[in-house]
Amino acid sequence: MLPRLIATDLDGTFLDANGAYDCQQFDAILGEMTARGSRFVVTTGDPLDHVQELFAPLRNREKLTYVVEDGALITTANGSQLQMTILPQLHWQTAVSWLETAPIMAGCFIIACGAERAYTTLPADSQRFAESREFYPSLTSVADFTMVTAAILKLDITWLKTDVVAQVAAFNARFAGELVGVSSGLGGMNVARPNVSKAAGLDFLGRQWGIAPAEMAAFGDSGNDLTMLQLVGQGLAVANAAPELTTQPHLKGTNEQGAVMAQIAEWLV
Repeated sequence: MLPRLIATDLDGTFLDANGAYDCQQFDAILGEMTARGSRFVVTTGDPLDHVQELFAPLRNREKLTYVVEDGALITTANGSQLQMTILPQLHWQTAVSWLETAPIMAGCFIIACGAERAYTTLPADSQRFAESREFYPSLTSVADFTMVTAAILKLDITWLKTDVVAQVAAFNARFAGELVGVSSGLGGMNVARPNVSKAAGLDFLGRQWGIAPAEMAAFGDSGNDLTMLQLVGQGLAVANAAPELTTQPHLKGTNEQGAVMAQIAEWLV
């Protein structure tokens, strides 16, 4: 049976290793879902401008709803804001200072993500800045994070390694009750307020639309997807999912094999 709401993470789940998907196939799926009264929600740690650009080729793009910045910002496809939750300035700047000096966090790259612009101390002419800008088109280099006065939704911290379990645990021990860090895949950790997550975003939309969690399905691959998969009636991890998702039911296919669209197509039969 087709779920009334289907949500998916992007990187490592819906998108292949090149950050791409079959536009024609998904456009057809989205049109058919809409005709049958089912909603599609994109849930991701990526910023709004990146996601809007990603789905711009679709004729049915206006049917999408976005839960971006790991749930801190929820919008319609055209960017109309439905809900936004910011980080207290003192909390996120204290966290940045700690991340920059704590030995266990050595070698991390930090991006402070605002609603319209993202900020980093990486030099604008560096390779890492250019690589980060593929995900954050509005990325801006600043001399120091204390210069940032804009409202910040999320912190994006990455390392040049894939195992960040110890770093996530250390962060959560230091900032318990104030901020929460979750692994985001690709050697990353996203930081938000304790009540902000992809799951909370879906719960908010479900209440707005009269859709119970049991009537929802969701796909993911990383630690920041776990609560979302646990919330919904059908929480499915792709075959390439991180170890944090071992307790969740897994699809047979990976993101490289288009497993998410294959499952939705099966529901549509």
